[in-house]
Amino acid sequence: MVPILRERPNRYDLLALALTLGLLAFFLKASQEAAAPFAPTPIDLDPIHLPEYALRTAFRMGLALILSTLFTFLYAPLAAKTRLEPFLVALLDILQSVPILGFLAASVGALAGLFPGRALGYELAAVFAVFTSQAWNMAFSFYQALKTVPRELDEAARLFRLTPWQRFWRLELPFALPGLVWNAMMSMSGGWFFVVASEAIAVGKTEVDLPGIGSYMASALAQGNLQALALAAVAMLCVIVLYDQLLFRPLVAWSQRFKYEERAGQEPARSWVLDFLRRTRTVRVLLERGANWALEALLRYERRLRPSRPLRLPTWPLYPALALLALWGLFALFATLRPLSLAEVAHAFALGFFTLLRVLGVMLLASLVWVPVGILLGQKPRLAVRVQALLQFLAAFPPTSSTPSSPISF
Repeated sequence: MVPILRERPNRYDLLALALTLGLLAFFLKASQEAAAPFAPTPIDLDPIHLPEYALRTAFRMGLALILSTLFTFLYAPLAAKTRLEPFLVALLDILQSVPILGFLAASVGALAGLFPGRALGYELAAVFAVFTSQAWNMAFSFYQALKTVPRELDEAARLFRLTPWQRFWRLELPFALPGLVWNAMMSMSGGWFFVVASEAIAVGKTEVDLPGIGSYMASALAQGNLQALALAAVAMLCVIVLYDQLLFRPLVAWSQRFKYEERAGQEPARSWVLDFLRRTRTVRVLLERGANWALEALLRYERRLRPSRPLRLPTWPLYPALALLALWGLFALFATLRPLSLAEVAHAFALGFFTLLRVLGVMLLASLVWVPVGILLGQKPRLAVRVQALLQFLAAFPPTSSTPSSPISF
């Protein structure tokens, strides 16, 4: 049972309660709109609607981040600790190479068909599109941390005979947290990068504008309204700053306690939200004791279910399935290329080669510009903390908002 609280609430507890209730009210408001019947309405560029649109976009981004975190905690340990590692790592590499528009095209019809006449299907398609821009990067970060646990920590875990669950919760997850938090912050910026395509959906004959900052930007671009576009950029910056101050900055400061360093580290990151929570009494005790109680409950459950012998699942059924999948892929490729002439196929490969050259050129240019900037920020942590929100905004600014074009369609 959770220990009885004996500390009396103070004024900081009351402020934390008010903040929590306010965030919960915003969450319920956004979720209520998402579950309502679908009634397509044009995006109104009146600035009075921007707060509501910003709330809807922030809700989608937060939900996608939660799903990406759950996916990371499930997929990365499977890739790092099972015999399926080569297959799962290769699959993850392929998935992160697929453009987000490809996932959007495949998911819109399927999810909209699951909830006919409801906005939930299109909302889930938008969330899934943002999820695909976050999950792969976070999973790779966690996988890399699980594979690079320092030898001395691994030997200590073996010496204390930690069970797999104890090792995960007491060693691997704390060791991976600092890098995972920073990676989640950058992955959130990647989701903002595609917010226009995920909210201003144009797939074949399906054209849906979900209320949000992305669709507001798309409508402003289509109408050539630069003032509305600037207001949308300011609204997006405000949401990014709120996410930074209320979520990521506290997580970065809190995760520094788990940072593994062989030498004395730099000045730890600070967060006014984390300092505020530490001044509370009831909230702090609930968080600390509740987390400890949940961890102990998980470990007790793991000890009760632990078999006498390690469970090893056979991998041989996977190989026939992979072979059938490969044959099906080759057959589909042959069926696609059969009606085309050799010249058309060669032209497609030539266009792909030109695209490759453009991508390599952009990578080279980005390396020449941003690697020195990264080295500078790495040598000056105080400067990095100060420009953190600005870097998130620059990384998140949608590319379509810098060109007078219409929403992306395919």
